Amino acid sequence: MQTQTYYAANKQYGNRPFTDAQIALPWETARYAGVMDAHARFVEENQLLFEDDWHLFVNQFRTHSDDADTGWRGEYFGKMMRGAAWTYQYTKNEKLYALLEKIAVEMLETQDAAGRFSTYGIPAEFSGWDLWSRKYVLLGFLHFHEICRDAALRQKIETALEKHLDYIVDHIYEKKVKLNATTAHWGGINSASILEPTVRMYNLTGKKSYLDFAEYIIAFLTSGKANIFSLALENKLLPYQYPIVKAYEMMSCFEGLIEYYRATGKEWCRTAVINFVEAVAKSDVSVIGCAGCKHELFNHAAATQTDPDYKGVMQETCVTVTWMKLCNQLLMLTGEAKYADRIERSVYNALHGAVNTEKREKNGGYMFDSYSPLLLGERGRLVGGYRDISETRHYGCCVAIGAAGTALPLLTAVTATQSGIAVNYYEKGTVTANGFSLDIDTRYPAAGEVKITVTRADAGEREIALRIPAFAGEGTRLTVNGEERKTVRNGASFYAKIARAWQAGDRIELTLDMHCRVALPEGMDEKPESKNHLAVLYGPLVLARDARYTAVGTPVNAAETAEITPLPAGGARALLFADVRVGGETLRMVDYGSAGKTWDEKSLTEVWLKTNQTQTN
Repeated sequence: MQTQTYYAANKQYGNRPFTDAQIALPWETARYAGVMDAHARFVEENQLLFEDDWHLFVNQFRTHSDDADTGWRGEYFGKMMRGAAWTYQYTKNEKLYALLEKIAVEMLETQDAAGRFSTYGIPAEFSGWDLWSRKYVLLGFLHFHEICRDAALRQKIETALEKHLDYIVDHIYEKKVKLNATTAHWGGINSASILEPTVRMYNLTGKKSYLDFAEYIIAFLTSGKANIFSLALENKLLPYQYPIVKAYEMMSCFEGLIEYYRATGKEWCRTAVINFVEAVAKSDVSVIGCAGCKHELFNHAAATQTDPDYKGVMQETCVTVTWMKLCNQLLMLTGEAKYADRIERSVYNALHGAVNTEKREKNGGYMFDSYSPLLLGERGRLVGGYRDISETRHYGCCVAIGAAGTALPLLTAVTATQSGIAVNYYEKGTVTANGFSLDIDTRYPAAGEVKITVTRADAGEREIALRIPAFAGEGTRLTVNGEERKTVRNGASFYAKIARAWQAGDRIELTLDMHCRVALPEGMDEKPESKNHLAVLYGPLVLARDARYTAVGTPVNAAETAEITPLPAGGARALLFADVRVGGETLRMVDYGSAGKTWDEKSLTEVWLKTNQTQTN
């Protein structure tokens, strides 16, 4: 298929053409065999195919289980369905598809005569987390609708979702009920996050009432205490300075605003989202690519991530995944490499670190950890969003959202552009995309060498754009058929764009300078000891000490540079196992994504290492 033909055929967004710089590729086209693939398939086999849990999720709607405590059990179905649908888009596992179709049919049967899918009975509805959970019903079904192969079932889903949303529009928008009257939490932004699926439903159906409802929500989020959109547009405060600082819910609202931008073209929406994402990146993203270093709240994590006095949980997995999704929206929209850099940092460190690959017995055998430690600590200290879903089974918000994170980068590792394709993430495997077939050979992110062989290419001049991450040093090299191509280094990430008439057999060799780096914390002026730390980075990986392999908790000498010697893993279950020379001593370290996986004191882990003297920033 010709490049322009493919791009043009996929740039219609609902009722309006849009001009995203990148478009995710059809899910039949990629088969990878790297670390991202391994995590997604592990989650598929050990969580998404557990049929009993799916039936329990659906049963919450039959029993109105959230009436008693105004809980959020109604979110589990939609969260898991979105992650499972994305996983299926990548793996094409027919066993998973059959299960999802079965559960979709079962879930349709829980819709009541009024058109509601809710874990709240009518007397208790529109309180607590009811609208939040109804949002996830919409999202879960919409994502299954995208993969559903049964035309009759797709139509049943559309009809059911219209009844579901019509009921909400009639009872909230038509009666002019304020969103903060539907919940006692977070100024109503949890309820207002229904903006995203409302716009998606407008795109699907063209019903003006849905666009009207979306604008009603946006008006709520641009005034009063919940004025997060206005604050982002003004761009004077950082997110931790907003009146409401709940990270996950706030980012979900901005995902809805970018969908509204695509549907309407109103430029202020795009500006507000970009401003917000840049502000979060500046003030609240930690070294491992998460946010919220005081429980689940924006709290200036750039400074507080080394707070020696805070002993609570931090860096919620729901925040990690939602940050990734929001950055992915802007990666697709703008085509700017910095968003892929941010997603990559989150994936390899915060997200993969939360996947329970080793010890399933603790805390109910959950697939995902909820909170990630940075200073010396253990994983699995608390299950976020914990609720009973039967007499013997429990679940959590982070457990339900994680699969969306493990699947997302596989769907956007290679994307279509107006000129050809962009390679965003370097995963070993094969991909057919927008007139190209590629074979990719690499050990990335454990090593920086990437070899790409073009095995098929349509005629004519087209472009392959390769992301050069911001960390890549002066030793980075790029050749095409042995001829070196110059890459301009300016300290930021960018795409090296190669335009030519490609032929089968053409070879691209990219060597990313993965040099070991030392990161120093911003710290807190009122707590000087918070500045007496360092962290070690290698390529996109953040390194950690793990009590299984070395002493932990001991101070190290302050330093600004480090050298790394990768080692054979031996008995260590690690992507990268290495000796790091820093501050005149050698430290045994592993990648953070592999650290702490016994979920107890046996693998106490730390990223920020205490130093013996004050750092000079």
